[in-house]
Amino acid sequence: MISKTLFNSIWLGGIFLLSSCSSHIPPEIKQPIEGSPTVEQVRNNLDNYRSQKVRWGGIILETENKQKASWLKIIALPLDEDGQPRKADHSSGRFIAIVDEFLEPEVFNVDRKITITGQVIRFETLNVGEFSYDYPVIQVDHYYLWPAEIDTPYYDYPPYWWHDPYYPWPYLYYPHRSHRH
Repeated sequence: MISKTLFNSIWLGGIFLLSSCSSHIPPEIKQPIEGSPTVEQVRNNLDNYRSQKVRWGGIILETENKQKASWLKIIALPLDEDGQPRKADHSSGRFIAIVDEFLEPEVFNVDRKITITGQVIRFETLNVGEFSYDYPVIQVDHYYLWPAEIDTPYYDYPPYWWHDPYYPWPYLYYPHRSHRH
């Protein structure tokens, strides 16, 4: 017979083991950086924030592989407590994240959420349509590509058989009516 103390120890150990495995988000992404400026703050005054560590996230707009690095153009979104970009009706701007490795554009594709940490290094002036836009450029230390969100279909009415208690054999149970002429 297992003693109560041994049982409680095993129970608590199991809980701690499960809770430690529940988060696969890297701590560099999950933990906010003290004093991290927003994209808008950096765009307004690059000189004050050059070499500043930031933790930003958003939605990938484009992935471009250069000879020795991948450039991700990202529209910034606010981050939740785990560092995941939240859907919002506003953005503090766009930025470019430079990752010193090849990133597969089919994986790091448009509309995927990503969070990065790194240092502000410079501006890159590029066009958005016909508008000239100053992108803050971040040299990435860590990044996390969030799992793709899968759209599940929504039906606003249940299928017809949902309400039929005799489906799929309705004729076995319903009385047949004779037609009178």
